Amino acid sequence: MLPFRTNIVLCVIEFFSVVLLHVAYAFSQYGPEKALFISIGFLPALLTILFYRLVKNEKIVIRIFYLSMIATSYIISWQLGMLGTLSVIFLAGALMLALYANRALMLEYAILTSIVLLLNAIFLRQSIEKTCPKEIYLIYLLIYLFAMVSFLFLVNGVNDYKTQMEEKNEEARNALEAKANFLANMSHEIRTPMNAIYGMAELLDEKDFEEEEKGYIDTIRKSSENLLAIINEILDFSKIDSGKMEITEEEYHFNSLIHDVLSIIEFRMKNRSVKLIYDISPDVPRVLIGDELRIRQILINIMNNAVNFTHRGHIRLKIRWEPDLDGNGYLHVSVEDTGIGISQHDMNKLFTAFGQIDTKKNRNVEGTGLGLVITKRLLNLMGGDISVRSKVNEGSTFSFTLHQKVKDPRPSNYDSDHDRITADNAGFRITFKAPTARVMIVDDNKVNLVVASELMKRFGFEAVMVESGIEAVNRVEEHLVDYDLIFMDHMMPVMDGVEATQKIRSLGTTYAKNVPIVALTANAIKGVERQFKEAGMNDYLAKPIHMNQLNEILEKWIPFDKQVRIVKGQEVPPTPVSMDTSPMAGIDNTDIIDYLKGINVEDGLRNCGGSKAVYVKVLTTFASSNLLAGLQEYFEKGDLENYTVMAHSIKGACRNIGANDVADQAYELECAGKDEDVDFINKYHKTFCENYIEVTRTVTKALISQNPSM
Repeated sequence: MLPFRTNIVLCVIEFFSVVLLHVAYAFSQYGPEKALFISIGFLPALLTILFYRLVKNEKIVIRIFYLSMIATSYIISWQLGMLGTLSVIFLAGALMLALYANRALMLEYAILTSIVLLLNAIFLRQSIEKTCPKEIYLIYLLIYLFAMVSFLFLVNGVNDYKTQMEEKNEEARNALEAKANFLANMSHEIRTPMNAIYGMAELLDEKDFEEEEKGYIDTIRKSSENLLAIINEILDFSKIDSGKMEITEEEYHFNSLIHDVLSIIEFRMKNRSVKLIYDISPDVPRVLIGDELRIRQILINIMNNAVNFTHRGHIRLKIRWEPDLDGNGYLHVSVEDTGIGISQHDMNKLFTAFGQIDTKKNRNVEGTGLGLVITKRLLNLMGGDISVRSKVNEGSTFSFTLHQKVKDPRPSNYDSDHDRITADNAGFRITFKAPTARVMIVDDNKVNLVVASELMKRFGFEAVMVESGIEAVNRVEEHLVDYDLIFMDHMMPVMDGVEATQKIRSLGTTYAKNVPIVALTANAIKGVERQFKEAGMNDYLAKPIHMNQLNEILEKWIPFDKQVRIVKGQEVPPTPVSMDTSPMAGIDNTDIIDYLKGINVEDGLRNCGGSKAVYVKVLTTFASSNLLAGLQEYFEKGDLENYTVMAHSIKGACRNIGANDVADQAYELECAGKDEDVDFINKYHKTFCENYIEVTRTVTKALISQNPSM
């Protein structure tokens, strides 16, 4: 069956040609007047074109065509005395109608035209015999009737075949849907015990086992991670294959994306004699709009492939930016390696599902063989493609180009940024370890999870990695483990970090209400702190992660009694309260609470790990600090940048002791400073200072009431 538009075009052209021939014949035999009258035959073609543009119902357009065609054909044949050849014109119309392959319309046409031809044979025999002997006319009529029956059988067969094909297509779609559902269900079923295995391995790793047993536990944990990675690859391939993979375009920070990718690749290349080189144009815009998750996945797949097959030399990531005329542009990315290379014979296998080239030689390489297939299909979904150049034993270069929209056109200057962060993180010395801390990291991207987890290991503990907001909510609701701290990624599919935090806080249990939650987010989003606070988050940590900031966050929120201080490279456990030799030693810490009016002591104690002695120390430090003087100085100088920094410090100090109202006011001033809202600062600075002074007086009076010698 032809497409409707094609069928209409053929009908119009064919009938227009037939009428044109009749007009030419009339002109040559009878003159221009008769030819002009015969041109009425063009009417069906014109009506068909008109109704095709105005009417959406295809059957109406077809009926308009064949009814007007029958009428004008009869008029033309009558005027030219050619009724004997009318069956030939009707047969041509039937052929066009048969192409539409509609049984009902074909039957209508066959019956109507057959009746017209039979009535001609009965009542207009004399007119017919002028140009066509009656015997010939009867032969034409029999041929026409036979042709109509044949057309009806043909159309019926086409419709039956069409129905069968539609049923088979539906079966194929159902089978594809069943396969996708099966894989999704099996994934869930496999993930549940695998997560349990991984979780138990994490718990066992905290126990005091011998090195051999710890090696067994580490093998279990790593094997479960590898199996989950394979499951994820199969699921991604299934989603793409069934057309369910969606590309979501959102703002993302280029430096954060590349830093995460290089961090995980650098970790994978440890203890290898392969050098990682990156050559990234400084003019790539700071904030782009695209599917960050899928672009990260593409980069990781290509670079992991290079790591797997490169045993010496280097791997080079090269990124260039090409602006277009609309203010957006193209990312040109290439990954070059000095690995084993690929033969021309094996090139076609690269992007074939489940295909690994030279599988005997590369039997030690783990994976499904889907990485490059998924990469190519993801790029195709985003309007890009991938190419490869390779030579055996010399290396390969994978390249792709991807169009991205621009949100913030300022240059990212990635090289210097990455060098600074890497150098800072490498040179930073942590101030404590917390081997018994229980920390959960929630992120939908495995790269981010591994990067954050590896940084946490420097503090002596292994974090539990969770890949969705939904799973994080479930873990808190089940409450099988008391987590000291939860790091929550901001942007996640299905349930983002803000929604997950809100659901956790709404669970109603004391643990769910009080467990510290720190947002993980890109560092250039204005006003994001307010959104996190309103959702119930306690703090936030910028990505890419700086070790000094991570140290500050962990030190602030992990209970004090779990922290082992590091002084001059030596671990110093926290001093027991009974051995406290500070000026506040020996006071009744319970009574001081009665003097702290307007301060949320419960929050303050929780911030200090539940230790009242530590809380008193923090109160003492707060009372003796001179932060307000610095804030006032910057206010008078009009130094907005330092004013904002000082407001941030005051906010943290107030939050630590539980002076939440004043902390909120400091936060508002901090936001105003970031937004350069001088009017807001001028309006509320004095009121804030008065409230801060009042809190300081309250704390000082409480301390003096407990220790008059202060």
